[in-house]
Amino acid sequence: MRLLYVIHQFFPDCHSGTEQHCLAAAREARRRGHEVTVLSLHWDHERQHPPVRLFEQPYDGFRVLRLNHWRELNPNDVLRDYDNRHLEGWFRHVLEDVQPEAVHFFHLRQLGSNLIAVARRHGARTIASLTDFWFLCPRFTLLRTDGSLCEGPPDGGRGCVRCEYPELENTGAADGAAELRKDPNMRLRALLDRPRTQLERLHEVDAIFAPSQFLGAMFERNGLQHANVHAVPYGLEPERLTPLPASRPRQPLRLAFCGVLSPWKGPDILVRAVKDSGADVDLRIHGRLEEPMFAEFIGNTQAAAGDDPRIRFMGPYDGSEAPRIFADMDVLVVPSTWYENTPFVVLEAFAAGVPVIASDLGGMSEVVHDGKNGFLFPAGDAVALRSVIERVAGDPDLYATLRPEPPTTIAQCFDAFEAQYGPP
Repeated sequence: MRLLYVIHQFFPDCHSGTEQHCLAAAREARRRGHEVTVLSLHWDHERQHPPVRLFEQPYDGFRVLRLNHWRELNPNDVLRDYDNRHLEGWFRHVLEDVQPEAVHFFHLRQLGSNLIAVARRHGARTIASLTDFWFLCPRFTLLRTDGSLCEGPPDGGRGCVRCEYPELENTGAADGAAELRKDPNMRLRALLDRPRTQLERLHEVDAIFAPSQFLGAMFERNGLQHANVHAVPYGLEPERLTPLPASRPRQPLRLAFCGVLSPWKGPDILVRAVKDSGADVDLRIHGRLEEPMFAEFIGNTQAAAGDDPRIRFMGPYDGSEAPRIFADMDVLVVPSTWYENTPFVVLEAFAAGVPVIASDLGGMSEVVHDGKNGFLFPAGDAVALRSVIERVAGDPDLYATLRPEPPTTIAQCFDAFEAQYGPP
């Protein structure tokens, strides 16, 4: 079967959870004899000439088409996030070239959900994976700018104005279709049209996959009434992490954080919990320290750690180092403050036999079971996190009761995909 995977960014430049999921699915499809082509938005939107460029840049033996479009072709930044009509002809060219029997949309940010209809008109079966809340939220995290949680676009999307585009609060929305220009009226119109447009387009696909029951339910509460929605957990490739032998727990208890050092990942909460505790622990924070978008936050988090010798910032690691990184930890801590689905790092921890302390939020509470393979604590509560850490560090017998089990495999996940790629 010829498959086209569409995603907003891809390896080697970008490698977060959605890209990892897409690549793992592509590899499993290849193992089963399917022919996979990946279409990815190219990251460099600032280039002016040519204004649109489609080129090939293979990765891991896959044909990967990269689509670059200059931002100013659609200067309405609000509209550009979810609707780029000037890309439809280019997408048709890809469809005519690849002739896919199924198009799987892993993410459409800055490409546009309007591409779903183009694929349907071509005659391909269409599948969408909900890897975050982009179809609902302009920020894609359902986190307000003040860090509080949101349950979906308030007041038909008008509540998103104050959160994401406060400069438009005193603007009157223009009548008619949103135009491709920077006029504040048109930007506001695009924002108010977004919730309805996104859900209408999502309803057009043949099948929808969500990695957690929570995420699917959140979309239902916000108006999704699709008849073919499947909650299928993310799966790991068998070769992704081969566990190394380790004797746990150690003294001091080795805690670890692995991920992007962003506010919604909560490393600052973990630092505060350890800093305010007298527990005998060693905390290693793995993640890039040079992130321009989060430079101030990272600096403040490092400052909060101060000269505490128990807290060390280790920088990032690559995939080949993962077995050693997980063998060196006793507990992974995931203190996220947004509605995480299922962070791949949690699955890797379980594959390595490492229990997890996580925020009781979103899809994490579907895979981390309190007192069984880890512990949960109220999101954002450093005092509660400190209490959990002190309990585990002070009671080796409690630690011994935890039983992390290997996670779902990508083969199990792909079984569900494959069942939807063909005609019903």
